[in-house]
Amino acid sequence: MLRGFKGCKELTTLVDTGASMTVIDSSLADEVGVEFTGKERALVTASGHKLVGRVAIVKELIIEGESLDYERVLVLSFSEDLKKLLKELDVDQTIILGVTTLESAGLVPDPATGRLRRAGLALI
Repeated sequence: MLRGFKGCKELTTLVDTGASMTVIDSSLADEVGVEFTGKERALVTASGHKLVGRVAIVKELIIEGESLDYERVLVLSFSEDLKKLLKELDVDQTIILGVTTLESAGLVPDPATGRLRRAGLALI
């Protein structure tokens, strides 16, 4: 569940273990209402393309029952090729969860099940 400052949306998302931040399409940012921080961040796609997005805050992001308040996301315009790929994977075409977001929620992807699971905490 992604809750912005003017609405919310329940989504089935892809987890990208190579992405540090959660990335959302500008259409989703407009729909739920985000607050932009004024910062930009670049990322490089698996195909080697460099994209620049705007850092924003969402009011709440709930993943598998774990609530993250005022979570940072990267907003950019998803390409039609990316939207097509996400559609083929039967996930929402406007959001990709990054590993930093999952770690903040205490979750890790489980490759054996294709689902998320709770991560144990370790003290060093």
